[in-house]
Amino acid sequence: MKINSVRALIIVGFSILILSLIGLFLPSILKKDIQPHYSTEPKLGTPFELIDSNGNKITESAFVGSPSVLFFGFTHCPNVCPIALHRLSLLIEKLGKDQNRLNAYFITLDPERDSWKILNNYLTAFNNRIIGITGESKKIKALAKSWGVYSKKVPLDGENYTIDHTSLIFLLKSDGNFLKTIDFKDDFELSLKEIKKLLEF
Repeated sequence: MKINSVRALIIVGFSILILSLIGLFLPSILKKDIQPHYSTEPKLGTPFELIDSNGNKITESAFVGSPSVLFFGFTHCPNVCPIALHRLSLLIEKLGKDQNRLNAYFITLDPERDSWKILNNYLTAFNNRIIGITGESKKIKALAKSWGVYSKKVPLDGENYTIDHTSLIFLLKSDGNFLKTIDFKDDFELSLKEIKKLLEF
């Protein structure tokens, strides 16, 4: 009887220990399982439906399937935009045959003046892989805002105006997600290196 009592006490004590351990660790395990999983990858952009410089409908799906570069500007831009687009054209050309793996878009911040035909004509001066995007003003503003692009109209003489704006070039991976930005004023070889890295995604 003594032996059975000792065994019973051991079993009860062991059971209490197990239950105590479960009570101690279970809440933290459950808490860990229900924690949201946050991605460290920046999420930029928004769904859109606009018009490209060939007069065709274009949506955010254009940014998926191949790496892309985006530049926001306008055709009446006196210096920054043509310089940036010229630099971008040279970078694309330096890719050789690999340039066919890269999509490039020039998104106007001045849709009131930049129709798709105006964009089409303007972009003939640059690499033919650069496609223009325009459309309704409110949609363009929403798209620019979703990428954190600053733009502000600055009145000039008469009813004319120019636009102050962000002049960075956005690099997007083939899944449409943002990778990083480069500046048209950066060292050319360093920018080319970043574009080549982009093709790996």
